[in-house]
Formats: sequence, structure tokens, C-alpha cells
Amino acid sequence: VARSREVCLDAYMNQDVPFERLVEVLDPPRVLGRQPLFQTMLVLNSGAEGSFAAPGLKTQPLSVSVPTAKFDLCFTFTEEDGAWRGELEYSAELFDRASAEGLAARLIGVLEQGVADPDQPLPKLSVLLPGEASRLTEDFAGPRRSLPEPATLPGLFEAQAARTPKAIALTDGERSLDYAGLEAAANRIAWRLIGLGAGPETVVALAFDRSIEMVTAVLGVLKAGAAYLPLDPDLPAERLDFLLSDARPQAVLTTRVLADRLTGLAEADATLIAIDDDAGLDAAPDHAPMDADRVAPLDPRHPAYLIYTSGSTGQPKAVCIEHRSITHYVDHVGCDVLGADAVSMPLFTAAGFDLTLTSLFVPLCHGGRIDIVAEPRPEAALAAVFALDPPSGTIKLTPSHVALLEGNGFSPAPIGVVMLGGEAVTLEHLAILRTYCPQARIINEYGPTETTIGVIAGEINDEITIGSPYANTGVYILDSGLDLCPPGVVGELYVSGAGLARGYHGRPGLTASRFVASPFGDGERLYRTGDRGAWRSDGQLVYHGRADNQVKLRGFRIEPAEIEAALLDQPEVAQAAVVVRGTDADARLVGYVVVAPGTDIDVTVLRTRLAGRLPGYMVPAALVALDRLPLTVNGKLDRTALPEPAVVVAAHVAPATPDEVTLCAIVAELVGAPRVGMEDNFFHLGGHSLLAVRLVARLRERLDRDVSVRMVFEHPVLQ
Repeated sequence: VARSREVCLDAYMNQDVPFERLVEVLDPPRVLGRQPLFQTMLVLNSGAEGSFAAPGLKTQPLSVSVPTAKFDLCFTFTEEDGAWRGELEYSAELFDRASAEGLAARLIGVLEQGVADPDQPLPKLSVLLPGEASRLTEDFAGPRRSLPEPATLPGLFEAQAARTPKAIALTDGERSLDYAGLEAAANRIAWRLIGLGAGPETVVALAFDRSIEMVTAVLGVLKAGAAYLPLDPDLPAERLDFLLSDARPQAVLTTRVLADRLTGLAEADATLIAIDDDAGLDAAPDHAPMDADRVAPLDPRHPAYLIYTSGSTGQPKAVCIEHRSITHYVDHVGCDVLGADAVSMPLFTAAGFDLTLTSLFVPLCHGGRIDIVAEPRPEAALAAVFALDPPSGTIKLTPSHVALLEGNGFSPAPIGVVMLGGEAVTLEHLAILRTYCPQARIINEYGPTETTIGVIAGEINDEITIGSPYANTGVYILDSGLDLCPPGVVGELYVSGAGLARGYHGRPGLTASRFVASPFGDGERLYRTGDRGAWRSDGQLVYHGRADNQVKLRGFRIEPAEIEAALLDQPEVAQAAVVVRGTDADARLVGYVVVAPGTDIDVTVLRTRLAGRLPGYMVPAALVALDRLPLTVNGKLDRTALPEPAVVVAAHVAPATPDEVTLCAIVAELVGAPRVGMEDNFFHLGGHSLLAVRLVARLRERLDRDVSVRMVFEHPVLQ
């Protein structure tokens, strides 16, 4: 049916099919009081109006006004004595008078430009009103303010440590470290690294679990002048090997327990330092190194850190953030966004996640306290955060974290500020937060990794926006020709200003394709985010999703092309496609593969191989083998025609007791499987952390069992 509609529409555009036939094939659903085919009409009445005359009759035209709009918008132009008169009829349910008048004014402006220069191409005709361009580029930009001094992270931290040496900087519930102690420990690491030749424009990798040692190592690398690269020790060995070989770090800091996981260290030619077992650290000075001590003076334009993100080319890419960008963010958020609520923040997410950087640097550079939560599972870590005493002043969450609050036994907490980032926020998320954080200001922050954590934010209450630009930040909504979109018109979101990254480490071509010259500034760069948005008339931005195939899943940025490349590396896979199925908490990745000739595919084995290569959040919840991938009439992949996945289950072992029957029924309902057996693995069925929370809640309700989310992760097989 979809193909016949597409063929018919194509034929109609070439005037081979009458309009009535087009309507018949499209068969749009009828809705009472609304035209199902189109909502905007343009009517041209040219030539003299018809007249009616009859013997003995006097006639004159009678204008009839109908109070109901037949369409959303109807533009009518009538020719009178060689001139044209225009009318606009609009639906008052969708437009107010001012908006309708604005549309009419824009149309008049376009017509005037066309009359003045009939030879210019249509795309060159501007739909902006007089003075609107400067309003969009200047009035809607962030305020101008001076950058912080000193403009390096070591400088900001050292100044704060000198002001509050005895204040607690870090605590993990059992141990605490004040600013003076943290300063001394970080200095010893810095001197050790300087002795190895680490400094500005070099990289030092860090492989730690969340701990006081991890924070100390981050500061030590920055004090040496090097950029730090966070490594998640739980990543597959192949992924760690790639990161080390691609970044080529000068050294790797870790602990004795985690050192054995870094199998690619020899190829990377880096020095391994276990900071809990290194004699050189004990002998190092505890005072701060100066520029004269470093291998080169530290400049604000030197890199502070690298963070790898999923890559559309099939390989992850490292975003390089300079000191001047991260210090600008830390200063602005600490002073202008959070204020007094920056005094304490929990550190409970991975070091390689943008969200973590706010919790790491904002408190330390503003005299606050970091509460370190080492629990690796998101729901358990969040539970520990909500149980903190005293509570955190600010907590930064993804909307997926918010979804975990319901049905998991959380009690409301007196948190001052909740910052949201990483994913789109909904009104449902706000309702949950109002229950569990009733006193909090809720701030929605937007910013890709390439723009240094966040560049747009605003407090949200009953409406969802992503706010307005931070200081020294320009935001532009542009069409495909890089022209400004008027307020209310959706376009692609571009960012300029102090937060822009240097680019992608070692990838000049990729950097040039995403960081483009600005048509509005004097030598400025724009970062093309790939996100879609629109300005409101009050200068607030509204998010409208992605312009490409990139997805955000539970806070992680994922390029399906990278997963597809990993699938295509398997000898039995000839073609591959990856999409997201479901929405919000139920969203999951699904992979589709076409079998190479002469081979067979075991999707369970294939998924296991992917788990050894990709981070867990990038492994598809289900894999589907197809004879061929569906294509559009133009020969491109038709993602909308990919079938819903059939849930992969193990050999069926029927439940034997009433409780087992109930358990299988609950799991089948959650994952959408026709039946589930006792040997099935909850996560292989498509379960994930959010569904695990729902599973626990239903087991407690229907079986009255004291089950925890931890138990689901530790024992995923139903047996």
C-alpha cells in the first residue's frame, strides 16, 4: 500500500494521474470539521467578475461573510482594475490576530522583493520582517561578559583551595578530603606526570571507578597541563584498545585492581601508573607546579579533556575541549545559574559523560562539596543520592533518571535545583519531579559535547523549552541555505561563542564538516548541532528533535551508523540497519541484518559478539534477520518499513508453579513477547534498566516479593 501511494503521488506530480485518483489511493482518514488533504489554500481570482442581467431585474454583487474558517489559512488574491487585492482568512483556534497579521506582512515583503528584482531566485527572497535579522542574531544571543580569571581549571581550583583550605571538598560516605588535602594529592600526581614529559598538548588517560582517587587524578592531570581522557574500566576490551590507540596518551593513571583490564596499553606506548602503588608519587612535591615547572606554559587555549562520542563514520571520535571553554562554563553556571545551590552536588554518573563534568568542576571551583556515589547501577546510585544526609543543593539528571523515581521506593528530597540534560524533557518528567523534588527549581539545559556541556538553559514550569543562550553564546536557527528562520519556524540549530570545542582530536576533515564559517560574525565558527529547533517570540528556544539519524537513548548520544559498522564487520552479515523502537522509557535499539550468501546467522551469538565490542548502551536489545532490507522507490533504505522485532527467546522451559506463571506473564507483558519461559534472560528479551524498575514494582504488587533492581541485574535469567 505504501509503495502504491508513493508511485501514485509521483505520477500525479508528473500530471499522469487525475487529482480524484490521487485522493482515492491516498484515502486519508476523515476528521469531522477538518480537511484531511491540506490545510493551506491559495486562491487567485483573475479577470473581470461575472455579471448577471435579465429583463426587469436590477442586480448587484453581494459579499457574504462566513464566520467559520474552512482551512487553517486561506490566501485569496483578486484582480481589480489591473491591481491585486489580497485577503487572509485564518482559523482562530490556531492563530491569533497578531500572528495572522505577521504572516500577511511577511508575504507582502516577499512580493515586494520579487517585484523589485524579478530575476532573483526564490530562495534569495527573505521572509524576515524589517529589523528581525538583528533581533535574531543580537537580541536573542547570550549577554556579553568577561571570561573568568584565571581561565584555566587548575587556576580556578587553586584559587578556591587557597580561600577555603579546611572546607570539605570530597566525601564518599566513609572518607573525606578537604581542599588543602585534595590540592596536595593532585600536586603530587602533577609532578609525577611532568617528570614523564606530560604537559600541554599531550593526553593522559584515566581508568577509575568513581572515587576520591578519580577526582584527584583528574586535577593532577590538569595541573600538569595535559588533557585528561576518561576511560570506563567496564568497556569491552576492544573498545578500550581503540581509545588508547587513537588518543595515544602519554600515560595512563589507574589502580592496581583495574590495571589488568588495559590490554591495549603496550600498543599505545603509554606509561602505566597505579596511583595506589607508585613510589614516585610518594616522593613527589605537594606544592603546585608553575608554568616554569611544566614542559611548556599552560595557556587557556590548550586542551583540558577529550571525550569520545559515537561516530557516524563507524568509529567513535574524540571531542577536544579547551580550558577557556570549560572555565567559561564552570564560572557561568556556578555564578549565574546555580548560585548558592552550587555548594554541593552528587557525583554518580560515568566520568566520560558530559553530565558528570558539571557535578565535578562546578562545586570544586566554587567552594562546594562533591558527594561521590560509587554504586554502578543507575537506579541504585540514584537511590543513594536521594538518601544523602545532608541533601545535595543541586543534582543533575537525564530525563531517563527521572523515570526511575517512580515505583522504586524513593522518598521526596529537599533538593534545591534539578538540572536536566542529555535528552528531551516532557511534561510527564516535570510531574514526577514535582512529586519527588517539590522544593526544586527545575532547569532544562541543552548542549552537545562539542559546545562544552551546556550552552542554553532555562527554568521550566508548565511549558517545555530549552531556554535562552548562556553568556557569550550565539544560537542560530537556520534553513538549508544557512538563512535565518523567523520565530516559530523550525530549522537546524547552530551554536557559536565561548563554548565551542577546538574540534575532533586528530580528525581535521570531520572537524571542518561540523565546525563551519559563520555568515553572521567576523571570522567566527558555527557548530552544526544536527538538532532542530525554533525561536519563540520571547527569545526562548523550543527543541524539535534531530535532523539526522543520531539518537539520544537514556542520556547517551548514539550514531546508529557505528553499530551498523560493527554488524557489517561480522562475516555472516551482508547488510545492516539499526533503528530505535518505542519512545521515552520504552525506547530500545533494534538491529536488522541480511544474511551473507552461504552463511547462517545465530542472532544470540551475534549479539554476544557485539557486547564484546561496543558499550552496553549501544548493543541492540533485539536483532532481526531479514532476507532483504526494504527500500523506497528511490532505492534508499525505508526505515519505516522495517518490521517490528520478534522477541528472541531461549529454548522454552514452561513455568511449573503459580508464582512462575505469574512471573513469566509479567515479563512477557513488559517486553512484548508472546510467551516467556524460565530459561529466558530478561535483558536478552529486550529488557533494560527502566523496564527492570517496572518489573520489580509489579513483582512486589502481584507476588508480594521483596525483590530489588539489583537482583534483576545479578540474576537476569528467570529461573
